[in-house]
Amino acid sequence: MSSETGLSKINHIIKSTLAVIEESRGAILDIADNSRKEVVLLKDEIKALQAEVQSVIRTCERLERMTLKSRIKLATISEDYDNYSEEEMRAAYEEADKLRVDLAVWRERERQTILRRNELERRLKNAEATLVKAEKLVAQVSTVLDYLAGDLSRLDEHIESTENKRVLALRIIKTQEEERRRIAREMHDGPAQSMTNVVLKAELCERLSEVDMDMAKKELSALKDMVRDCLKEIRRIIYDLRPMSIDDLGLKPTLQKYIENFTSETDIRVELMFIGSDDNIKDSNIALTVFRLVQECLNNVKKHADATEVIIQLECTTKSLIVRVKDDGKGFDTSILKMGHIDSDSGYGVIGMQERVELLEGSFSIDSKTGRGTTVRAVLPFDLQGVC
Repeated sequence: MSSETGLSKINHIIKSTLAVIEESRGAILDIADNSRKEVVLLKDEIKALQAEVQSVIRTCERLERMTLKSRIKLATISEDYDNYSEEEMRAAYEEADKLRVDLAVWRERERQTILRRNELERRLKNAEATLVKAEKLVAQVSTVLDYLAGDLSRLDEHIESTENKRVLALRIIKTQEEERRRIAREMHDGPAQSMTNVVLKAELCERLSEVDMDMAKKELSALKDMVRDCLKEIRRIIYDLRPMSIDDLGLKPTLQKYIENFTSETDIRVELMFIGSDDNIKDSNIALTVFRLVQECLNNVKKHADATEVIIQLECTTKSLIVRVKDDGKGFDTSILKMGHIDSDSGYGVIGMQERVELLEGSFSIDSKTGRGTTVRAVLPFDLQGVC
């Protein structure tokens, strides 16, 4: 009874803590959002102010030249005043005085404009620093929330020690956060930026429709192209999240389509071979793992390998599915994987592939040497559920 009471208290404490953390996370998100808006506004204002500074500087330079000419003219009049009428001398003095006053006014305006620009640049630097800190803090708080709120009860059947459970939970959370960060970055750099441009283009079309209908039609045509490109980018992101064709058509057609697109984009020849059973993989977890494995291997080939040919073999044996991905690229020293001397993108991809395979109780290895290409091999056991 006392044990149940203790668990209830712990659950109550955890729920209360989660509520407070979630509230704090919302506040931090608001700060990040406001900072992001301020950064955009400040950049626009600085850009406009910079143009104004250049315009003021040009005006000052022009007035300086005119003032110099007026002084020269006054000096000439002073030396030969007998040849100038009183009216001409007065006009020359008035013009010189007016130019002197105008130059002083514009120089003061230049000084104030530069001070304003410098102040905005300082504010922009502070706003960007606040945004970076807020986004980092949001990621940290999200990790804490996921860790506290995650349902780890199902993992008890597969993990014998508390340490193993902790490590696996952190792996899952880290993978989730990295994936969220990647998606957020792709959405921000792709569709979000495109939609901002769409809004600006739509506003331009609206204004042009009132003065130049032909130009407005041209801009509308460009707007449609922008929307199509944005839709294409969104579909690509959705496909990367989970290719729906795996559920509808199966692994083999999905891989064939993906390889076809990859080849058309990179001009790298890819050969796909199925050895053994020609039936599609029935287990969705294994099918998705194989697809992600091939996807990450080809991504690494495109970014790092300088390869011209890739051979992908999927071999169904009586007890396992063996995946081999071999390229003829420049290869690398595999010892850098153990030492951690590899860039974050490819390093994270290798770790992600290994963790996916190990979560399905499979084995994963990389064989590579400098100048001799790379072979990635994964073995996924069938005795989990039977897949072919």
